[in-house]
Amino acid sequence: MSSRRLLPRILFLVVVIALFGAGGFLAWFQSWRAGRMIELAARSEIAKLPCGDMEFAARGNGPPVLVFHSAPGGYDQSLALAGFLEDAGFQIIAPSRPGYLRTPLATGPEPESQAEAAVQLLDHLDISQAAVIGFGWGGPAAVEFVRHFPDRAAALILVSAATAETPPAPGIPLPQALAEKLGGDSGSWRASSKAARNSGEFLEAAFDLTSNGDPANRAAWMDAVLQADGGIEQFQDILLSLAPPSSREAGLENDLLQPLPSLQELKIPVLLVHGGMDKAVPLGKTEKSRFAPAELFLMPEAGHLVLLGPGAPMATTRMVDFLNQHSPKSVSGNSNDGE
Repeated sequence: MSSRRLLPRILFLVVVIALFGAGGFLAWFQSWRAGRMIELAARSEIAKLPCGDMEFAARGNGPPVLVFHSAPGGYDQSLALAGFLEDAGFQIIAPSRPGYLRTPLATGPEPESQAEAAVQLLDHLDISQAAVIGFGWGGPAAVEFVRHFPDRAAALILVSAATAETPPAPGIPLPQALAEKLGGDSGSWRASSKAARNSGEFLEAAFDLTSNGDPANRAAWMDAVLQADGGIEQFQDILLSLAPPSSREAGLENDLLQPLPSLQELKIPVLLVHGGMDKAVPLGKTEKSRFAPAELFLMPEAGHLVLLGPGAPMATTRMVDFLNQHSPKSVSGNSNDGE
């Protein structure tokens, strides 16, 4: 057979193989995405509230702690970051804020309406009062909860949170940078799959994206995460709490449009947990007096991810001590301990 007749057949086979490969990749990815959404739905509930539907998960028993996740995120991110509270004897109430996962954006776009939705969730669970934690871009909703409903809040902890006193760094905000880094649903699938096999390169990228530290700081941080009991699993859970991005996109875009509330005139005890090398939400000048009456627990060598790395045990211990000191006066309602 002449080369002129053979070449078209070879090209045809190459095209067929490529199409089969693309089809297999697409089917594999769609299977992962469908499985991920089923898994997320199986681990949470939907509360039918006057303001609309709100997805949430409740874990543990004891004094309740209402946790507002960052952006992008969802209830799963709150569980990944605050899961240590369950072992410390607290109940974690982790809603997906509006626009994230199965909570529609219409349930409460603004931080004030997100606070109202959270109060309705506590009513739904028959919980009269809870301590409140806000992570990152969940800080505004946590602050507004405390400001507008001080009788429902026993105490407030803000972890690497964006507020008027701690605004994000100029340029592309971290939530948008994370979304661009992931590159959509298929990118998050590839990232989570690779991280499950080898998390080293993702740890390095996470440090560089969230910390102003130097290579020595990066090496110490990565080593601490890898050596800590459950550290790499927690990092993988945090990474997975960004996926799939499409189910979190509406909330992320909405968060970036919202104003940042001030900490002034809050009526309850407030603890700020913040890293001195936070690249996403830098402290700038660190005079503790500008946060008064809030208490600043500053971790000079930590970045944005203060609950991972060398200083994490100190941060979690301080948070637990603060919550024990300011536990809700009364607790009622469902324990609803989930898994």
